[in-house]
Amino acid sequence: MRNSRHIRLFAAMLSLLVLGTVALVPAAVLAQDAEDTIPEIPDQLFANAKFPSMTGSADSTFKFEVEFTFRTGDPVGRAFDLTVSGPTGWLTYIAESTYKLDSQISAIFLEPYSVKTPIVVVAVAPFWLYPEPGDYPLELLVSSGDLKQTVSLTATITARYGLTAETTSGLLNTKTTAGKAAKFGVNVTNTGTAGLDKVTLSSTTPTGIASEEWQVAFDPETIENLAAGDAVEVQVSITPPSKTVAGDYMVTLNFDGDPALSSEPPALDMRVSVATRTAWGIIGALIVVVVVGGLVWAFRAFGRR
Repeated sequence: MRNSRHIRLFAAMLSLLVLGTVALVPAAVLAQDAEDTIPEIPDQLFANAKFPSMTGSADSTFKFEVEFTFRTGDPVGRAFDLTVSGPTGWLTYIAESTYKLDSQISAIFLEPYSVKTPIVVVAVAPFWLYPEPGDYPLELLVSSGDLKQTVSLTATITARYGLTAETTSGLLNTKTTAGKAAKFGVNVTNTGTAGLDKVTLSSTTPTGIASEEWQVAFDPETIENLAAGDAVEVQVSITPPSKTVAGDYMVTLNFDGDPALSSEPPALDMRVSVATRTAWGIIGALIVVVVVGGLVWAFRAFGRR
């Protein structure tokens, strides 16, 4: 019993000693220890493109949306510079949003942990130089002091095959006589961004008459290897049947390419005005000659009397 009392007394004295020691520690020291246990939050920037790769023809406008997330222990936001670089000759800039493509920006302010409306990287290829189909890299740099982030983007240009046709005179009508050819020139131009292996020419003509059909001839009959931007003059000959009734007729000239054109193939609707010479016309002319000759003879014969 005596030993247990001694043990309880010793435990009580030890407890009082510990509490007294804690009470003697300054509050500032305890607060400092608490602060030392809070981990420091490093500044972090995340920039991601919704669609880092886009595909279109050379005359497309590529628009890449980029989102940001900024993490920091500082309650105040931070401004970041924006710089975009692209292929030589390309027009590149940064727009405020998809709704404000005309509003160009060079910096952005990011609040900690907030969701910012995506900015837009705009890229336009020099389509008038007929850039080759393929992948073209771009890079967006977001920076503020030592904190930097790059976003890699890719614009893929696909070939666009285009063709135009127009008469050298600019007119869509011609005149001829039944059985005789009407001739004129047509300029065929490759307006695409890649070469055409072949351009084929064909026609749609009116219904023939008396087993004769309309004849349409092209020189050359086909165009081989027409490069982008190049033009070739084609001579066209349209011959109506010899017994065609006088009037206006429609002949359509069709042009198509290989590979297949990206848009509707061009066509020219030519109005052909046909005049005819009939046997009655010749007979009528002879009658007129005879009558006039007879009158002249009668005038001379009876005029003497």
